[in-house]
Amino acid sequence: METTDEQIRQQAAECHARKIQQARKMSSSEKFFAGAELFDYACAITLSGIAHQHPHWSESQCRAELRRRLGIRELVS
Repeated sequence: METTDEQIRQQAAECHARKIQQARKMSSSEKFFAGAELFDYACAITLSGIAHQHPHWSESQCRAELRRRLGIRELVS
């Protein structure tokens, strides 16, 4: 059985609604730490993309590019 575009949209909407419910149940500190985790995850994805775009670059060059894109001078490891 093939999944239709409408079914995909409906499942995505249900997933989004569940995420909103979960977020509403979180304490302020849980939300704060979730934000930090999301930022770290986004940085990891971006760093992976940079490395893919520039396979000849070293890890330090990729991190420097990430810092440039984020507009910061140093990344805390």
